[in-house]
Amino acid sequence: METNGSGRALRRNASHVVDAELEHLEWATRQPLLDILDAQYWRRRVLALQSSYQLTHQQGIRVERMLRRLGGPVG
Repeated sequence: METNGSGRALRRNASHVVDAELEHLEWATRQPLLDILDAQYWRRRVLALQSSYQLTHQQGIRVERMLRRLGGPVG
């Protein structure tokens, strides 16, 4: 990541990264759950994505839909 002159990192538009990760998570959370890759694991992955990026409205809806599918409270 580049820095501006003061040493602070510039924030890049990562919407395409979020979309790619959402596609993977949507696919993965529809697969049969395994002992090690259970609903809690996928829920942590989805929540990590949600907290790591500033999501668009549509991306937020996709995240909420996955969290409902995985069970437990949304957000």
